[in-house]
Amino acid sequence: MKKWIVGLFVILILGILSIYIFIPSKIVISNISSAEATITGEFRYIGSEVAWEKWWRDSDGKPHVKGSPFTYGSSVFHLTRQAYNAVGIDIEQAGMKVPGTINLVSFALDSTGAIWSCQMPAGLNPVRRLRNYLTAGEMKRNMTGVMRVFSKFVSNPANIYGITIYKTTVHDTLMVSSRFTSPGYPNTEQLYSYFDTLKKTIVKQKALPVGFPILNLRKMPDGSYETQTGMPTNRLLKNEGKILAIRMPPGLFMTADVRGGSLTVDEAIRQLELFIIEYNRTKVATGFQILITDRRKESDTTKWITKIKIPIVP
Repeated sequence: MKKWIVGLFVILILGILSIYIFIPSKIVISNISSAEATITGEFRYIGSEVAWEKWWRDSDGKPHVKGSPFTYGSSVFHLTRQAYNAVGIDIEQAGMKVPGTINLVSFALDSTGAIWSCQMPAGLNPVRRLRNYLTAGEMKRNMTGVMRVFSKFVSNPANIYGITIYKTTVHDTLMVSSRFTSPGYPNTEQLYSYFDTLKKTIVKQKALPVGFPILNLRKMPDGSYETQTGMPTNRLLKNEGKILAIRMPPGLFMTADVRGGSLTVDEAIRQLELFIIEYNRTKVATGFQILITDRRKESDTTKWITKIKIPIVP
């Protein structure tokens, strides 16, 4: 009987010693993930809880409910600070709040790593030390789950920029073009009156209009707009007054298809230009719009389809 008690006591002592030997006084929790995204694009979506709304999912895959805490499993996450390509995030778990930091590291232009690390005191009490160790393990699993969701989201450029971006090439494009200025953003009637004039010029010179009308807008310092309209033709024509015959040389373009009205198109152009900057591409000229939808026949702007193109160095 005494041997049994002694043996049990020895096992207990060894168990307690092993807790102190194998569980350090400070428990380090870390996660390393990677995503196919630029470091600036990734930072925009990790550095703001407003942006978290777009990608956050709980462990059950449900999207975040606006106004509620950001939870994953049994952990609650709070953004606390921003630094250069880094953010601070507190994690609440089992009544503890553990501060941590995510540092972004650029592996390549379109590959970014996220190193998330934090540490928590293990405690002196062996029972608490073991409980904190198990809590840290659960916390690490939840951190891994969050970063898995985040990396998948930012690895899709359409999520980062709000549009699907692709490359296109253009062969020689022949067109006629005209310019006009307006005190404000040109309306549909103004635009199509110029498109109609261009079509009449094409027919007058016994050629054919091909494709869709083309548009380029530039906002001037005084708030007015300079607008260039164009209409592709099947052959090179002659200048006629203020209407100019143009040959657009072949080239490489970053392209996106946009559904929506003028404000949506303007934002898409801004995002396309941001994409070009963040992927270190060089823009060789201003972009333009191709109006796929006849806006006179469709009054619902949410149904308008516009192709935007920006020429870049191959």
